[in-house]
Amino acid sequence: MTEYRDRFSELESLGAGVAALSVDAPETSKALKAELGLPFRLLCDTQRRVVEAYGLYNRREKGGIAYPATFVLGPERIVRFHSLDRTITRVNLAALFAFLRGGSDGGPPGAPKRGVVVPPLGVWVRAVRSAFKRGYRSPRR
Repeated sequence: MTEYRDRFSELESLGAGVAALSVDAPETSKALKAELGLPFRLLCDTQRRVVEAYGLYNRREKGGIAYPATFVLGPERIVRFHSLDRTITRVNLAALFAFLRGGSDGGPPGAPKRGVVVPPLGVWVRAVRSAFKRGYRSPRR
């Protein structure tokens, strides 16, 4: 999400909007948004209806969370591209920008390629600190 934060103005200049979706409670999402300084909306699907409907529900991790995913919708609100990712492999943001730039000229561009994401040390430290501070949670069933 921090990559999207860092390039948010560039996304807006391409006419794209950004929203993140998780199964977290609104209070948790609000804290994460403030901690990371995210300029876009964090949507909460605490009952897991949307993530299940879109095939994004990962029942095996942390009692049930959403898989990382990227969706690109066209102006007509039709999904032009989607990528169901994993924790370590994500759509390469540079390729996603190329897709967005090429997609406005009519023909469907090639799908963005995925790449391995290795979070910087600061992200690992923040995650561990957050786990100790907030503890681990088990979502309500």
